[in-house]
Amino acid sequence: DPSVLILDPAFAKYRLYSSTLEQVASGFRWAEGPAYFPQGGYLLFSDIPNNRIMKFDEKTGATSVFRANANFANGNACDRQGRLVTCEHSGTRRVTRTEKNGKITVLADSYNSKRLNAPNDVVVKSDDSVWFTDPLFGINGEWEGFRATSEQETTNVYRIDRSGKITAVISDLVNPNGLAFSPDEKKLYVVEWKGTPNRSIWAYDVAADGTV
Repeated sequence: DPSVLILDPAFAKYRLYSSTLEQVASGFRWAEGPAYFPQGGYLLFSDIPNNRIMKFDEKTGATSVFRANANFANGNACDRQGRLVTCEHSGTRRVTRTEKNGKITVLADSYNSKRLNAPNDVVVKSDDSVWFTDPLFGINGEWEGFRATSEQETTNVYRIDRSGKITAVISDLVNPNGLAFSPDEKKLYVVEWKGTPNRSIWAYDVAADGTV
């Protein structure tokens, strides 16, 4: 497929030359936060302005509403137990986990007794810690949710350990957005957005104790 460009030769081994790009669904105002669930064979993703989480079933090719009134969900992730972890971007301004029985558990909604800004993106490490970014986007206007005043002094990257303790691991970035670990989880990559065109990707060494 000529639409696929390999910018780094190291990725060439992952390309399937008999495959092509395929549009599987449309009709969304702003699709974000894809998370694949291999046990069920489906993909969940957020349609932020429409305030819903969508589900694409790879077996049937059908797309349906997984959750309406999703608190303007943005980033999603599948944890090691196959549960959905979601950044609720506005309104509730929290990070939640959907249990296997459908119950929603709140993982984080405040830091130092102050409300989070607008949780944006989330990843789950192999030690079951949950890492997420907390920029201002979801409270800056009405397009992504509800306008509100920030209670935090900085826009942070947070880590939630297995005990539930929340730590601000990075606090010197302006509006941290997407984040991802390297395959060996020794590096954390974070996108910083200071305003168009000021975007940067930062790489942090991750220690065994979870500090960066």
